[in-house]
Amino acid sequence: MSPIGKIVKSNSHTDYVCQIYTAGEVADPPKPVDYAFSTFVSIPMNEGGSLVGLIYDTVLLNPDFGRLGPRLSSEVDLAIFSPDYLNEKLTLVGIAAVGTMRETGDTVQGVPPVTVNSDTFVYKMSDEETRAFHAGNPGPNLSYASLLLAQGSPLSPYLLRRVIGRLIELFPSKTALLSVLQTDLIWKSQVTPYGGLQ
Repeated sequence: MSPIGKIVKSNSHTDYVCQIYTAGEVADPPKPVDYAFSTFVSIPMNEGGSLVGLIYDTVLLNPDFGRLGPRLSSEVDLAIFSPDYLNEKLTLVGIAAVGTMRETGDTVQGVPPVTVNSDTFVYKMSDEETRAFHAGNPGPNLSYASLLLAQGSPLSPYLLRRVIGRLIELFPSKTALLSVLQTDLIWKSQVTPYGGLQ
């Protein structure tokens, strides 16, 4: 499996920034659906296993915006005459760390005890990996939900709703249970901005 990007910095112990690979950096650059909002990703750790993250935001960088004059060469000309020219347009995604997975299959949800290094590859998790990370007894485990909500981002409730929708697809036998949780999140996201219950 090819990486979708690499870690370029962190904002905190659980908040990472990933630069998405573009054409020319890798043979098969990722498509937008590979790094969409609420996508689960894995980031290898030095001590083995992987940190599990959740894409929660996207930032587009375009250094050409706001320049006073045109370039001497168009992008088409640069590709022909200067193939080593660095494309400065970047897509960055924010990743919230929500747990870890070991090679043995053991998973831990919540704040990871260790961090990952800059330039570490980031991979989109498969359905099987996502299901394994959430497998619990008797139903899917969402221990990291309070961690995401505590960040106070206005996107957090929507992020969790998307996650729960994905889990309903992965755990169809638990649809009723997950739907109750999803309905509760919808209600809270509508009431809380008006001073309702937290």
